Amino acid sequence: MSAFKSLTSQDVIVTPFVVNKSFSFEGSASFTNDYVFIERLIGKNVTGSFEITTEPTTGTTASSGLFSSSYYQRDIYNIVKQLYYTNYIPDPTSGSYVVIGMGGNILDSNFTTAVYSRFDNYLNTTLSGSRSFPTQSNATIKVLSIPSQLYGDYVNPNSFYFKVSDPSDELTYNEYIDQGEGLIYKSGTSDVRGIIAYQHGLVVFVDTDTDGGMDYFLNSAVTCSFQSSRTIYETQYKCTIRENEFNYSLNPSLITGSNFINPLLASSSLNTAGLVYDFVTGSVWAPYVTTVGLYNERQELLAVAKLSQPLPTSRTTDMSILINLDM
Repeated sequence: MSAFKSLTSQDVIVTPFVVNKSFSFEGSASFTNDYVFIERLIGKNVTGSFEITTEPTTGTTASSGLFSSSYYQRDIYNIVKQLYYTNYIPDPTSGSYVVIGMGGNILDSNFTTAVYSRFDNYLNTTLSGSRSFPTQSNATIKVLSIPSQLYGDYVNPNSFYFKVSDPSDELTYNEYIDQGEGLIYKSGTSDVRGIIAYQHGLVVFVDTDTDGGMDYFLNSAVTCSFQSSRTIYETQYKCTIRENEFNYSLNPSLITGSNFINPLLASSSLNTAGLVYDFVTGSVWAPYVTTVGLYNERQELLAVAKLSQPLPTSRTTDMSILINLDM
C-alpha cells in the first residue's frame, strides 16, 4: 500500500468566521509607538491660495522617531468633507441642506443644483442620520485615524470610546462614544459631536469648540479603546481511512534488527534482519494513528496534525479524521 493518499475537492471545506479583539490605549505615548501609531490630525478650512511656506500642517511622530507623518490641514479638511459629508452640507446654490432618504433619494434639495449629492458618504445605516459639518472660514475638525492592522475589517459598532483630559487636572475630562450607527456622542448627552467610519477606522470630531471639550485633543492625557473585527478562514480537511487501507505500520521497531551469522552454528541462526515480527502478521493486530501529515503535490510536508491520543485503525469499517487549519 502507499504511504500517501490524495484528497479531492470534496474532502476540503473552507469556512469563514469572524473573530474580535479589544484594544485599549492610554496616554499619547501608547498612541504613537512604532507598533500602534494611532494618528490625531487637525483639518482646517483654509481660505485663499495655497502657500507652501505658510500652509498649516498636521501629523504625528512615533515615539522612537522611526515613523512620522505630515499632511496639510487643508487637505485633511477637504478629504473628510468629500468622503463623509458632501450630502449633508448646505447646497452651494440653494443654501439648503442636502438630505438623502432611506431609498437614496434626495429629500431636501434641487436635484439639478445639488452637485454634492453625487458622492457616496459611506453611511453605516439606512436610517437618516444627522451630520453637521463646519463650513465657515478657518473652521477646524479633528480626526482620529486607527491603522488597519489594529481594527482589521472594521471597528465593532458600540465599542469605540475616547476620553480627553486636562493635563493639569485629569479629573476634568470629556468622554465620547459611538451609538452603533456611525455617530459619535458626548457621553451622558444627546449631542452629536462627529461620526465614525467603522470600515475605515476613522473618527471625525466636529463642532467641538462650543464647550472646549476637545481643546486637549493633541495633548498627552488621552485614552482610546475599541474592538476590532476580522474575518479569518478555517479550512477543514477530511482524511478518510478505508477498511483496507493503512493496516500496516512503518514503525522500524516492528522489524527485526541485525543478527550475527556464525557458519559453525545451525542454519536456524542465520541472519533474519529486516523481517517483521510474528505478532505483526496476526489477524488481531492493528496499527495506531498518532499523526497526520498534509503534503503538496511534490510530497513536501506542509502541516502536521497530532491526535490527542493514539487511534487504532479498523479492518471492518471506514474511519475519518477531520483536520481544522486556521488561516
